[in-house]
Amino acid sequence: MAISKVGLTTGVTGTLPIANGGTNLTSGFVNGGASTPAFEAKMTGVSTAISDGTLTTLTVYNSEDLDTDNCFDPSTGKFIPTTAGKYFVEATVLVDRGGSTMSDVYMAYLQIFKNGTDGSSASKRTIFQHDMRNNGGRGFQLKASGIFDMDGSSDFLITAAYLNTVSNNAGTVNGESNYSWFRGFKLIGV
Repeated sequence: MAISKVGLTTGVTGTLPIANGGTNLTSGFVNGGASTPAFEAKMTGVSTAISDGTLTTLTVYNSEDLDTDNCFDPSTGKFIPTTAGKYFVEATVLVDRGGSTMSDVYMAYLQIFKNGTDGSSASKRTIFQHDMRNNGGRGFQLKASGIFDMDGSSDFLITAAYLNTVSNNAGTVNGESNYSWFRGFKLIGV
């Protein structure tokens, strides 16, 4: 089996990434460009109370690890990209009843909504539900992800969580950076 040579000056279109001292790229990717805007925000050292049986918008992502175009607002929990396109977004949260009641939470879900919490179609939300009605627990780690078409001007994405407990007591979304975060980026080539 022979290995063919590819002439990089004639066999490739676009711009190849070029390493800059091994630390970052100084040019875009082949046939595309960068996957920006991009963001990653976390809840660090804070928690959000969630009333039993109530969908609660999460607005306390108080630590940003990445926000390439200043499109994420940590005071509202909204990602409002300024470039139109398709975006991959994901979120994960730890929903916890807290206290010493170890089998109180029987259902919880996390949703990512486009343009508010009233969307019910697949183009306006994505959902992950954990249902343990006959075998509850203290809390659940939830993760949701999806691809959304964004208009680059007014469309926004938010997260919301919901839980039910046997005791009808409130719970929390725990704010440790390894447990609760929201992130996304623009897809290239689609």
